[in-house]
Amino acid sequence: MKQLHSFASLLTKGLLLAGIALVVPACSQREEVQPDLSTRSESAAKTEKTFYGPAVPLGQGVGRAWVTVNAAGTPTAMGVDISARSVAAQGTAPTEHTFRLPQQVAVPPFDHIEIGWNPNGHEPNNIYTLPHFDLHFYMITEAFQATIPFLAPVVNGAPVFDLFPAPGYLPVAYQMGPGLVPNMGAHSVDVLAPEFNGGVFSKTFIYGSYQGHITFLEPMFTLDYLTSLNNQTSFNPIPIRPPQYVERAGYYPTSYTISYDDSPEQYRISLNNLVYRLAR
Repeated sequence: MKQLHSFASLLTKGLLLAGIALVVPACSQREEVQPDLSTRSESAAKTEKTFYGPAVPLGQGVGRAWVTVNAAGTPTAMGVDISARSVAAQGTAPTEHTFRLPQQVAVPPFDHIEIGWNPNGHEPNNIYTLPHFDLHFYMITEAFQATIPFLAPVVNGAPVFDLFPAPGYLPVAYQMGPGLVPNMGAHSVDVLAPEFNGGVFSKTFIYGSYQGHITFLEPMFTLDYLTSLNNQTSFNPIPIRPPQYVERAGYYPTSYTISYDDSPEQYRISLNNLVYRLAR
């Protein structure tokens, strides 16, 4: 998520007018629910297999994408591993890196993953201006992504929005910000997150879209939050509120995890408990 001018004040105005009903819709009966990885048995874990994409130089270390499948070959989780020394040496300039998914397994609707380092954060001011990482799980190709233009958030003093997704295709209590980030799209934020309710941003989950279509899922997390994990030994999945409908059939997460492993020393950011959903 890059700079969105005057996003904070525009978002605040939008929230006052949104009239969002805080009721989470029930999942469709047509969804095929995979086992909850956070409570899976030891025997089930032994039958899983993880495939890795190519390593990508990242600062003084590397990063790579991965996908875990169960004994039937069904994807159950996906994410990226980033070496700890990469995180510690990102520098003072913004950077972006692309991770290829492993060739051995497909995880529709996802195509590739990108990580962005924002040493000075970005707007909205006083909310997301802390040094942080954006991790985009894209559902579109890089070629299509490159066609997404810039759309000014404000024209003649009035907010300008991209097309909103149709009702039911964004989770409850998500609000789109004005404008388009080039090569990304529009960003919809969780208005129930601590940073919009008197707290301080440490981690959050964003939905991206372009011309009314969901195009990426984005865990976003601060450098301070990552480094605070180094002494932890257990990590709890963070629930993701799903939309009522999806446009593309495929595997969608119901939680995500940000964790640290001391052997090897690396951070792992994952989308968990993948659920197969039919398009509507």
